[in-house]
This record gives sequence, structure tokens and C-alpha cells, in this order.
Amino acid sequence: MTNEEMQKAMEFIIAQEARSFTKIDALGEKVDALADVQKHAEERWKRSEERWSRTEESIRALLSIAQIHEREIETLGEKIAAVSENGRATDERLNVLINTVERQISEGRNGKP
Repeated sequence: MTNEEMQKAMEFIIAQEARSFTKIDALGEKVDALADVQKHAEERWKRSEERWSRTEESIRALLSIAQIHEREIETLGEKIAAVSENGRATDERLNVLINTVERQISEGRNGKP
């Protein structure tokens, strides 16, 4: 091989290496960009999981509050039923008293035996 052929071969090899390094640099930049994208995706996923966790806690708290309200409503219903029953008993006693007073008045005794 002559010096000129050797020089051309070396220039060819150097040019090939330069192109290879350029491609490797470009691939490295793409890998870095993909790593950034993955990092951002992981951060978004983490924030999403945190939001879901807070939402789940809120739903559980609301369910607990709803159960408390349901028990309170049941208790109030029972109390209303008891008051209603007491009202009926009072009405019955008042009716007996009214009937007795009316009978006394209508018989003309005005409460005298």
C-alpha cells in the first residue's frame, strides 16, 4: 500500500469515526431527553397517586360523616315517635277532662255534688 493510499484509508477511518461520534452524541442527547420525559412522567404519576390517596381519604371521611348523620336521623326519628306517642296520651287525657267538665256543666251542677 502506498503512502497516498494509506493516507486516504486513514482519512476515511477518521471521517467514519467522526460520523460515529456525531451519531453517538445525537443518540446520547435523545437518551437524555427520554430520561427527562420519563422523570417527568414518574413525577406526574407520583402526584396522581398522592391525589388519589387524598381523594380516597376524603371519601372515607365523608362516608363516616354520612353514617354518623344516619344514626342521628334514626335517633331523631325515634325521639319524634316518642313525642308523638306522648302527645296522643296527653290528647286522650285532655279529652277525658274536657268530657268530664262538659258533663258537669251540662248537668247544671257547676261542679257541685
